[in-house]
Amino acid sequence: MEYAEDNESVKAKLKKFWKWLWQSDSIWSYIVFLIIVFVFIKFIFLPGLSLAFGMGLSGLPLAIVESSSMDHHILQDSTGLTICGKNFQDTKFLDSEEYWSTCGSWYEQNMNITKEQFSSFSFKNGFRKGDIMVIVKKKAVNIGDILVFEAGSAHPIIHRVISLNPLQTKGDHNGAQLVPGNNPYNADERAVPENKIIGTAVFKIPWLGWPKLFIVELWNKIF
Repeated sequence: MEYAEDNESVKAKLKKFWKWLWQSDSIWSYIVFLIIVFVFIKFIFLPGLSLAFGMGLSGLPLAIVESSSMDHHILQDSTGLTICGKNFQDTKFLDSEEYWSTCGSWYEQNMNITKEQFSSFSFKNGFRKGDIMVIVKKKAVNIGDILVFEAGSAHPIIHRVISLNPLQTKGDHNGAQLVPGNNPYNADERAVPENKIIGTAVFKIPWLGWPKLFIVELWNKIF
């Protein structure tokens, strides 16, 4: 009987706490709610997602895109409005036909990748800075896959596989591959070591990475 009464007491306290958490206008209820959300995401949701996608408990199931190297928009850089190393007068998104007519010659001449092959690749229209990519481990990497790998940079690189022997990648937006001398980290994507591979991207969540990205970039500018 005493056990049943204790059980009811616990239930009553939980109901009271839940009501306070959701209905109270107290600043403490908001703080506690944010702590609960953080703990759930950090220690339950992300580890569970990582296991579900075969990354293991220490794996990285999600990656925020931090650059525009895979963007199929014409964008402003230090040399003007560009994509694939070519200059334009206006910014715009290039659909698959426009992208290939602008950038396809590099793939044909350097990697023997045809327009038909490229059109069958995953994320053939690229993705943008601020998108979140879901990452999985794969037994075999294929040409056209979006690979996440460590390359000596502050954060992993996420580029498209364009060759398997050796394993090479390239950013869709870039005019050339990363090689020592053309990037601040001296990354070289002409021969990606297998032990540097984190995984491949299989799904995109548009824009949701921007809140964290904005805070990080603001922090870096201030400090």
